[in-house]
Amino acid sequence: MPPIRRLAAIMFADIAGYTAMMQADEADGMRRLKRFRAVLDESVQKHHGRILQHYGDGSLVLFDSAVEAVASAKEIQLALLQEPKVPLRIGIHIGDIVTDGDYIYGDGVNLASRVESLGVPGAILITERVIHDLRNHPQFDPVSLGKFEFKNVSQPIEVYALADTGLTVPRERELGERPKVRPTRQHGRRKGPAGKLLALGGVLALLALAIAAWVFWPENKQPAPEGEIPARSIAVLPFRDLSPEGGQQYFGDGIAEDILNALAQAGELKVAGRTSSFSFRGSEVSMQEIGRQLGVSVVLEGSIRRIGEQLRVTAQLVNTADGYQLWSQRYDRQADDIFAIQDEIAQAVAENLKVILLQGSTRPLTRNREAYDWFLRGRHMLSQRSDGAEAAVEFFRRALELDPGFAMAYAGLGHAYLWLGWSNSLPSSEAFPRARTYAREALQRDSSLAYAHAILGSVHLWYDWDWAAARLALEKAVALNPSEAGAYLDLGWRHALSGSHTRAINLMEKAVSIDPLNLEYNIDLAEMYRMAGDFQKAKDIGAAMQKMYPDNSEAYWLLGQVDYMQGNYPQAVAHFRESVRLSGEESWAVMHLAMAQAKAGQQAPARQAAEKLESDSAVIEAAFVEMAPVYWNLGYKDKALAWLERSYQQHANWMISLRMDPVWNEMRGEARFQALVEKMNFPD
Repeated sequence: MPPIRRLAAIMFADIAGYTAMMQADEADGMRRLKRFRAVLDESVQKHHGRILQHYGDGSLVLFDSAVEAVASAKEIQLALLQEPKVPLRIGIHIGDIVTDGDYIYGDGVNLASRVESLGVPGAILITERVIHDLRNHPQFDPVSLGKFEFKNVSQPIEVYALADTGLTVPRERELGERPKVRPTRQHGRRKGPAGKLLALGGVLALLALAIAAWVFWPENKQPAPEGEIPARSIAVLPFRDLSPEGGQQYFGDGIAEDILNALAQAGELKVAGRTSSFSFRGSEVSMQEIGRQLGVSVVLEGSIRRIGEQLRVTAQLVNTADGYQLWSQRYDRQADDIFAIQDEIAQAVAENLKVILLQGSTRPLTRNREAYDWFLRGRHMLSQRSDGAEAAVEFFRRALELDPGFAMAYAGLGHAYLWLGWSNSLPSSEAFPRARTYAREALQRDSSLAYAHAILGSVHLWYDWDWAAARLALEKAVALNPSEAGAYLDLGWRHALSGSHTRAINLMEKAVSIDPLNLEYNIDLAEMYRMAGDFQKAKDIGAAMQKMYPDNSEAYWLLGQVDYMQGNYPQAVAHFRESVRLSGEESWAVMHLAMAQAKAGQQAPARQAAEKLESDSAVIEAAFVEMAPVYWNLGYKDKALAWLERSYQQHANWMISLRMDPVWNEMRGEARFQALVEKMNFPD
């Protein structure tokens, strides 16, 4: 039978350091090899692939689909990153293969093998051929590592790492240790398209000032009738990536977010928040509907396209009343040095709009293109909240290695540690002090950075329990940036501690008005309504969030909270059970379910849940405040109070709720509970 040639997605995978592993402990090495092959077999079958060969500690696999190959690789790596870990490297390429009897060969096979050898444990490396097939699959987040020369390959090949949560992205020095591989360089900087394109965010941040000036032009200063959309209001949609090779989704997000942040500095301009604006990514919703949902009069949208060394940037401003375009501009430039043309583009925009720029100046976040690249990747991961916080930490650190004076990267690092603390991914005593340190590092470099003041205020509020410092920092944040929605949210919690639920609700409503589709902000507002006793408003928000985010656990949790406060314990159990399911049985959700079960007379499952939770070292370490009501409702009052005392010692997240949440009302008569409240020294 003659040889058969065809195109395939080729995956190579091997265990890094397997020889040394076997020398150190042969039995352990064999166990890990068997685990690798078992996980591989299951995943490859699931994704319709075919294992062609096992060779020692590695395997060669073929797929008909690049998407299935990458999905399988991600599934395998995430499984093997769990204990007992297997240090696996994976490389994927699309290319020609030749099958001749029992043999398989071809340039595609050779290149996939060499890409795999470039990697590090926990990484998935893919070539630019694979990137093309991933363009319409936003569940994958590829990061360009630059172009590399491989032995017997005539042209440099661009290599990407999958930067999805939990996966490892190799550092440049790790790549440089590999023989037979050399990054292609220009002027000492990596030449991959990400390194060049990502600098463009600074350009469009300046463009934002011109857009804001257009909105402020006297002809547009018409007071909005009460109840109508204000004339001076805008939303910024993520810029679309129209590059033939794709893979730049996070870049389009970064452009939009830089514009959004620049616009937010204008006190008279209402700017819709990131979460709300970005929820319309790829949507077919009309501009009129976007304007209605976000409460804005104009929308800025745009795109970027790179072909070779040519860049094309487009931006347009659209009136949401009728969908007509108010202004548009296209810029065609060489990609050699984007920073050098920032002023040119900003001036061109201003001239075309026939307006003057707003007072003040826009300073670039950094002059280092590669640092800006990593910063944008970190910010993209941080938009996934706790799910992306660990990856965000790594990316912000890389930005700071390249530019130690990058204030926004320090602030981003602080924000990432806030999420790691809030989600109990790290102990409070580790996460919050780091967040404080990095926020202060940011402010040492730029004292006007509202974002950093907001992070510092959060730490003072949720961990330091320094009420005066928290209020000062948060008020400073909103004074510097009237659109710093997160600061309004925390300022609301701070006022609730003083017993002012009305003021708290007003501030949280301000946060929601800035970012109306933001789940976190809406849930916090509903919680404040619940604590203030307005159960109907809390329910209405919960129902709206449940409809908008049907697969999110928090809306069900909120509805369970309201049912619990109203004494509707069976319904609370039902809502909390759904929250447990959707959260993947996270500890905080299980605690609330057990709390309600104990009240509903379901003592046995509540007791079993409590025993299981207390055997979890992560729960003990985090000292979840929510465990106390579980024990109290089960009749273990001393244990409930002892748990709260432990939570106090560890500065657990929700200790600040002792003052304001009616869920604690049954304990308020206990001397030990009152002693804790007095120790917290809550503000009047």
